[in-house]
Amino acid sequence: MKYLKIIIFISIFIATITFIPICSRAQASKTIYVPNDFPTIQDAINNAIPGTTIIVKDGTYRENIVIEEKNDIIIKSEHGPHHTIICNNKEISEENIIEIIACKNILFQGFTIINDKDTIVYGIEIMSSNVNIKSNIIKGPNINIAIILDNCLNVKIENNTLRETFHGIRMDRSSYCEISNNLIIGMEEYGIHLRHNNHHVTIDHNIISSCLKDGINLESGTYIEIFLNSITGCQVGIKVDSPGNSIYLNNFVANGQHIVIKMANTTWNSEPLDYIYDKKKYHGCLGNYWDDYKGLDQNHDGVGDIPYKISEAQNDKYPLMELIKFYNIISIPSETTTLSTITSITSSIKTTTTSAILTTYTSPSYTAITTSESLTSPISMMILIIILIILIAIILFLLLLKRIKKNK
Repeated sequence: MKYLKIIIFISIFIATITFIPICSRAQASKTIYVPNDFPTIQDAINNAIPGTTIIVKDGTYRENIVIEEKNDIIIKSEHGPHHTIICNNKEISEENIIEIIACKNILFQGFTIINDKDTIVYGIEIMSSNVNIKSNIIKGPNINIAIILDNCLNVKIENNTLRETFHGIRMDRSSYCEISNNLIIGMEEYGIHLRHNNHHVTIDHNIISSCLKDGINLESGTYIEIFLNSITGCQVGIKVDSPGNSIYLNNFVANGQHIVIKMANTTWNSEPLDYIYDKKKYHGCLGNYWDDYKGLDQNHDGVGDIPYKISEAQNDKYPLMELIKFYNIISIPSETTTLSTITSITSSIKTTTTSAILTTYTSPSYTAITTSESLTSPISMMILIIILIILIAIILFLLLLKRIKKNK
């Protein structure tokens, strides 16, 4: 009898600690399909709990979406932005097509966002933390700013195409954010605009082209790193109004002015690093490529012998003789990046040839996400159920055995 009680207790304990977490995970991690489960994306978001993945099937969805006070939600198209379109549905101006407010851990991936009405609206506005805007297409006409970050923390804007809107990306009062691997082309004003006290931001691996004003406007920000970008055909490549930032390993080609600078104390080169140029290995600092640089390179290390003059007080001491794609960066010191709390940029540069700078951007495409969205493995569930059945069978057998002995 004593052993029977112990076995029953152990069985109940195992069942409890095994199935309560499973049930919790199953409840907290589920997949919703639009329009199968809910007719609109907004309905799916309203009914989403933490851990939900919302998969939107191909089609055009005419709605303005508000994601508010949601955590741990994935919203993605099934087959990518070329098959899934979100279209403005409001007749008044100054509205957002997508709003992400007071959220944490949101992924928004794989949509085309357009406005076919005569009103002027905004694309995506983010006022949240830990948000990833990935592999989307936002294109004009009639979109004022494609993406707005306002009071954000740890937001990543990556692999998006922003085309022919008034402005590309605007950032206000945000920190530890990254703008990476985007194509920003044909803006009526600026490509990227940092204003109002931003800090610890990286802008890297972007192609910014044909902006009628600034490719990048660095109006207000500290600890900003701008590297491995290609800025071409803009009225001004980068406008610098804030001191204490770093701009290096960028291509400046065919801009009206490469740099307009009001504040000094900008760093225009990397820390010493290992690189290969013209099949030879070198160690040293690298600046930027300027298409109007007239200096010589007598030792053939890929770095000009005289500085490139940016302003009366500012020079690029290590101007590159060719486009970034001709330099293979072997290593780059970790201290050259200011972002330590988000994905390390330097770790990827250590193993990536910078020849990818003009080709690293790829048109947004659907990327399957396997983490955070799968339910508990059916095989694991089956094994646990079998174990529990065996335990129950043992208990019943022992109870039956006890009754038989008692009857004797």
